[in-house]
Parts: sequence; C-alpha cells; structure tokens
Amino acid sequence: MTGLTWLRRRGPCHIETRSMADWQVLHVRGRFFAGEPEKRFLETVDSLLGTGVRRVIVDLSESLLSDESVASAATAAYHKARGQGVDMRFVVQPGRAGGFYHMAGLEMTIPTYSRLHGAIEM
Repeated sequence: MTGLTWLRRRGPCHIETRSMADWQVLHVRGRFFAGEPEKRFLETVDSLLGTGVRRVIVDLSESLLSDESVASAATAAYHKARGQGVDMRFVVQPGRAGGFYHMAGLEMTIPTYSRLHGAIEM
C-alpha cells in the first residue's frame, strides 16, 4: 500500500474519545501534522484532563504522523498529564506510520506500546 493510498483510506485528522475499562482512550486517526490537527489534539487533551480522569491512552496507531509536530504535541500532553498526576500512555505502530514519533526518540522517554491492549494490561 502506498502512502497516498493509506492517506486516502484514512483521510484528514479525526479525534475521538471513548472509555475502555478504567481508561479514557483518545483515538487519533488520519493525517496528524502542524496547524489545526495539532491544535485540536492539544485542546482535546486539555478538556479531557479537565474532567479529572486519572488514566489516559493516546492511540496514534491509525494516524499518519507526517511532521515533527507530533513530537512536540505528545511531549506537551504527556508532561501536562504527569503534572496533574495522570497516567498517560501512547500507542504507536512501529515503522513508517509512526515515523516522526520514533525518529524523535519519544518511545524512550514516554510510555509507548505497539498495541492498545498492551497499554491497558501493563
């Protein structure tokens, strides 16, 4: 599957929140890049943290991380959550889909998993 086919299949950035066990899952799909998608992501994280949740998983497994904005957005969200005592974990697929996340070395500083259920079970 080419990158263009992948993008057509996934489309623009879409962010939704759902509950799974005692976790809140912030699911990000589509193309994640600087500008509006990054701003929406950070606003969604702020509003989610404002509800008083204690455990959050950011699922980026169906998003195309297309520039370095994911590194700054993920780091900002993680540190804000940790500052409020919230356990935040990230789900990112290895390889090209999670390219900028892995290139920035975030999996070494932020709790990162390759599967949603792996993040919940730990």
